[in-house]
Amino acid sequence: MKPPKPERILVIQLRQLGDILLTTPILRELKKARPDAEVTFLSHVMGRLVVDGNPYMDRHLTYSDTMSWSEELSLVQKIRSLKFDYVLDFMFNPKSCFYVSLSGAKKKVSFESSRSVFFNTLVPRGGGAYIVDEKFRILRAIGISPSSISLDLPWDEHHIGPVQQLLKVDSFAQSKLRVVISPTHRRAHRRWSLESFSELAMRLIQNWGAEIIWLWGPGEELLCDEAIARTELPTLKAPKTSFKELAALISNCDLFIGNSNGPSHIAVAADIVSLQLHGPTLASSWCPMTSKHHAIQSHDGTIQGLTTDEVWSELERMKDFIFNESETRKKSGLKTNWKM
Repeated sequence: MKPPKPERILVIQLRQLGDILLTTPILRELKKARPDAEVTFLSHVMGRLVVDGNPYMDRHLTYSDTMSWSEELSLVQKIRSLKFDYVLDFMFNPKSCFYVSLSGAKKKVSFESSRSVFFNTLVPRGGGAYIVDEKFRILRAIGISPSSISLDLPWDEHHIGPVQQLLKVDSFAQSKLRVVISPTHRRAHRRWSLESFSELAMRLIQNWGAEIIWLWGPGEELLCDEAIARTELPTLKAPKTSFKELAALISNCDLFIGNSNGPSHIAVAADIVSLQLHGPTLASSWCPMTSKHHAIQSHDGTIQGLTTDEVWSELERMKDFIFNESETRKKSGLKTNWKM
């Protein structure tokens, strides 16, 4: 008698990097609940920056914006050939619905939306819950009870070059408190002012003896340079990093402060203390709101509605916890992989 065929599950989160990272708990919780299932992830090729090395998936399918029609056809044929039992679509946009409609899957699951016609199992959307908890609604719809919202971003000793570069700077190597600040966001209305970030950096240096490291990504270096120029005391600019090198750098620091952006989710994955700043975005949706991860919401719905005093007051409430975590980091030494 042949053993039963393992369930085959396709998880779709096409992009962006932060959203892909926020979907990694789905892969882990699927594997925990159904270890024999074959879990496939489908994303834009950019997703490799996040999920390469992820132990909770069996296969990663990717598309790119430059694919020819024949390449697109090959991808669809591959999806169909895998004969999925479930497709879980966390994107439900025209592109993902295209793949869902041609997948041949028995159960096509997503949230209620204007594209509900593409699915045969629909899940109501919540209001204001952390995005990972929101995604877990889909798992519960297929009989899985998830247990952990932690994010998975695999990295190892190959990614610690930028950290080792910073360790050559005495002030970083010997600092009692390493604070990474991310002043960037691709949408200007979600960026706190550089003047406010610089004022906050000055307070951290003067009152807490912190070493400040400014984070930046592609196309953001000039913004980072301006923040450094506005700060009257010496601070550091992070070296150029890949996505996982940035994770390794953040993992070897004590506190993240920044706008709600990709690095803020990396800080959550790295499990260092973090403080997210929110204006038009709902803090409770994008921050897990645990003892380590805090967020502050402006009162007027604009990011500039946050004052430096408000942010500083929140940091003061977190101070004991921050310094306790710093002591733990110093005792543990250099982190060289994501599991440490």
